[in-house]
Amino acid sequence: MGKVLFVEGISGVGKTTVARNIAERLQSGGIRTRCYLEFDAANPIDFYATAYLTREEYAAIQAEYSAKLHPIEAGEAVLVRYSDGDRPLFEGTLLNRLRQNEFCYHPTYLVPLAKYTATYEAVWKNFFSTPPADVLIFDGSLLHHPINDMMGNYQVSNAQAAAHVSALLRTLGGVEWQLVYLYTEDIGVQLARAHRDRNQNAPAQDEIAFWQERYRKDKYVLQHSVKRYQTYDVTENGWDAALGRILSSL
Repeated sequence: MGKVLFVEGISGVGKTTVARNIAERLQSGGIRTRCYLEFDAANPIDFYATAYLTREEYAAIQAEYSAKLHPIEAGEAVLVRYSDGDRPLFEGTLLNRLRQNEFCYHPTYLVPLAKYTATYEAVWKNFFSTPPADVLIFDGSLLHHPINDMMGNYQVSNAQAAAHVSALLRTLGGVEWQLVYLYTEDIGVQLARAHRDRNQNAPAQDEIAFWQERYRKDKYVLQHSVKRYQTYDVTENGWDAALGRILSSL
């Protein structure tokens, strides 16, 4: 049975770089590894540009359009990805219809929080029943993206965020998993560095405040839901040391 590695941390701490480097090291050693990075439309358990459809809505769209939708089974619902990054996967009225049913990112029609969690649970349970590689690496799929969505859409409390993460971890069943959390105590400095690297403007104070609050929420969730995890301080370019220790733990 495969092993799952979740690479987590707030924006700008190097999750994507670390996840990619771990995957490259493992693959070069002959270990079957799949790595799902941020905004990866192929990510089977994390959702950007994805429509939430009831069974009835999905059946109606199927009847009206001839396009292959490639549905993701999600319990009572069906999910359909409509974009891969900035590239739309459909055109015209079908694309607009799917966008109107956005599931996570500023949805027009917000599903109840309990249904949001149940949808995630159904997808995770289906996927992790047969992991497709020796090692699966996920960039921000357990804490980072879902909690961002829940904060923006539902204004969740710490306890509600922790309950969602606990529910997702239960779907893993007997799958061996590990979580590494990259952090820095000087969030403003790290965000400014990340913005420069991405050729973005310096972070505004409200953005820094958001990620400081997000870091506090992450610590609560780690302590109350995850309980077994490793933290790595990446202050002053500490990624190489973190990478070596993570590889050793794998």
